[in-house]
Amino acid sequence: MNALATYLTTQLPAMLQFTERLVNQDSPATEPANIQQAVALVQAKMEALHMTVHQLNANHPGTILIGELPGTLPGRPVILSGHLDTVFPTGTTAQRPFTTTQSLMSGPGIFDMKPGLTMGLFAIQALQALQLPHRAIRMLVITDEEKIHRDSTADQALAQAAQGADFALNLEGSAALNQVTTTTRGGMIVEVAVQGQAAHSGAAPEAGRSAILELAHQIIQLEALSDLTAGLHVNCGTITGGSSENIIPDFAKTQLGVRFKTNAQREHLLAQIQAIAATPTVAGTQTTVTVKTKIDSLEPTTGSQTLLQIADQHAQAIGIGPLAAIASGGASDAGIIAAQGIPTLDGLGIVGGKAHTKDEFAVVESLLPRTQLIAALLQITHQFN
Repeated sequence: MNALATYLTTQLPAMLQFTERLVNQDSPATEPANIQQAVALVQAKMEALHMTVHQLNANHPGTILIGELPGTLPGRPVILSGHLDTVFPTGTTAQRPFTTTQSLMSGPGIFDMKPGLTMGLFAIQALQALQLPHRAIRMLVITDEEKIHRDSTADQALAQAAQGADFALNLEGSAALNQVTTTTRGGMIVEVAVQGQAAHSGAAPEAGRSAILELAHQIIQLEALSDLTAGLHVNCGTITGGSSENIIPDFAKTQLGVRFKTNAQREHLLAQIQAIAATPTVAGTQTTVTVKTKIDSLEPTTGSQTLLQIADQHAQAIGIGPLAAIASGGASDAGIIAAQGIPTLDGLGIVGGKAHTKDEFAVVESLLPRTQLIAALLQITHQFN
């Protein structure tokens, strides 16, 4: 066992304790007050590591915590990134707090993705404690990834905060010890709103133009844009409209959850959605299409393939390789970072599964080797940019 592995072994109790504190702090993206308490835990740890820390959009939806540490190796900074929010409402941690056995951990966000932040922070701590040379580090902690930054400008802030980095490691989890993610689908939330003409449904139905009827026609066409074999999915997730059963509805809208494999597919899908909106079935109705938020897809590049090869060499030296590159159906902020021209690997965090459910779990024994891999990648001398 080398010095890095030996040191991290001594830190396992502290890693579990810090993860427990993070998991037991409710942090739904919709509640900035709770998010800020979780941010405070991470910020205190960053400051204890002598990182320079500041927040973008503090106390608002989409807060980004940034911790920076100078390097002792040349080259542009390396990004460690991850999100602190979960899909679970306040009160969930009281009902089912962090628990651990010898092999498994459970609790809200235990796979998606609070331990990943623990691992990034303790990788930095290990490098410092052992006085190992390392690259400059910029750690970006996002607080509304689960909402795809719908109510904030965090996507733009993240893109700006990533500028000037050499490569990036996103600390989402993986399903197996030897897996990392090189491809993720992107996502959009698109609002399709129809304006019609209200009228009395009994006395003058002919004077009305039903927005709900028009939207119903459009929903059939919109859902038909899905092509799961190509990685495309359009889901009409919510519908609202109308005011009374006795009134021809003059307004209706749906929120679309759109997933795509490539950013080129995204642009083509958006053009198709707009074309459907522009050709109404119910005469006299008008439709507006608004992209509420989006996350870019993570697509393999020459740089990311080189980064994968380097990661594979380190993983094999640690004993968890060879690495398998996988494609994830979910979206992540890795796509936003990669869209800035920064070679990016995702899925470097905890091993586990069943995200977004009460059965979410993580594997205790994956904490140390995956943290060791993160620390090793913070020491590489290859220059990408």
